[in-house]
Amino acid sequence: MAVNVSKLVNGLLSGLDPKQQEILEGRYGLKDGQIKTLAAIGEAKGITRERVRQIEAGALRTLKNAGAKSDLGALTNLIKSHLKNLGGLRRESLLLADLRLMVADSNTGNFGNKVRFLLEVSGDPRLAGEDDVYHAYWYVTEEDRKRAMNFLNKLVKTAEERKSEVVAHGSIDALLQESTKSHNLKDLIALNYISLSKQFHVNEYGDCGLASWPEVNPKTMRDWAHVILRKHQQPAHFRDIAVMINKARKGAKKLAHPQTVHNELIRDARFVLVGRGLYGLREFGLMPGTAREVMARILKECGPLIPNELLNLVLKERILKKNTVLINLQNKKHFKRLEDGRYTVTV
Repeated sequence: MAVNVSKLVNGLLSGLDPKQQEILEGRYGLKDGQIKTLAAIGEAKGITRERVRQIEAGALRTLKNAGAKSDLGALTNLIKSHLKNLGGLRRESLLLADLRLMVADSNTGNFGNKVRFLLEVSGDPRLAGEDDVYHAYWYVTEEDRKRAMNFLNKLVKTAEERKSEVVAHGSIDALLQESTKSHNLKDLIALNYISLSKQFHVNEYGDCGLASWPEVNPKTMRDWAHVILRKHQQPAHFRDIAVMINKARKGAKKLAHPQTVHNELIRDARFVLVGRGLYGLREFGLMPGTAREVMARILKECGPLIPNELLNLVLKERILKKNTVLINLQNKKHFKRLEDGRYTVTV
């Protein structure tokens, strides 16, 4: 028999008196989708919030007894079986999405509120409320819950210890595979566990890591610019960087303004000005300095070079016109031409 959530709710409520029905409908948002407080219901009915709480508690006790004799078991068995296949837990929002494909009346109004009501009446599986670390989730046994928490805590610790490796690869995939094997878990279960945690984040580019890492979850303009340039893989003008930030942050209340981006980049040591308004990343080997300073550094590192060799090396770090390099070479105060046509720095 196909499970029908609305019929289950209506069948349970029909055994209550009108006042109990109204209070449960208000407390769980079963009728209009609006979950009401004890105080709000009490004010509307002219009774105290404590009296509302007493009526609610009494109604739920009645329903728990009635639920054992109803078809509620078909729903809970369906959900528990689904949870077991996923490691015994499931984030509430994802479980509701799953159930929409598994029950007969998935398009019913206030579907999520009705499912939560039915599961709370059943008492099995159990709900863990949302907190600073985890999203709200349903779980079958305490053992399932502890196994998931243990896996997540160890994965977070390992990710912190190997942050540079994860950031370089743009994903925790390698660590996840290692952790999955060491905990003897299926890939699907490991990914399901990760969905419970607020400590992990996947950004607009598909990079996955800890939500506390600006390389994965940027919040400031300079962090966004850093992520953008890492993906762009080459220097870009600050106006173009602002455009790319806004494109990646679709729906953001505050747009990135070019001048703000420019002001942020010029003060951050991670960025190097490589041309007029053009910025690159120091981590790509770019070093700060004027064209002349870059030329002098390259000659000190590589030794004497012919103009074309020097030009090619400079253009890897700076977006300059060829004449800019050649004109600077004529400055005898800083550069000296050798007899074989190569140039070196003036001692």
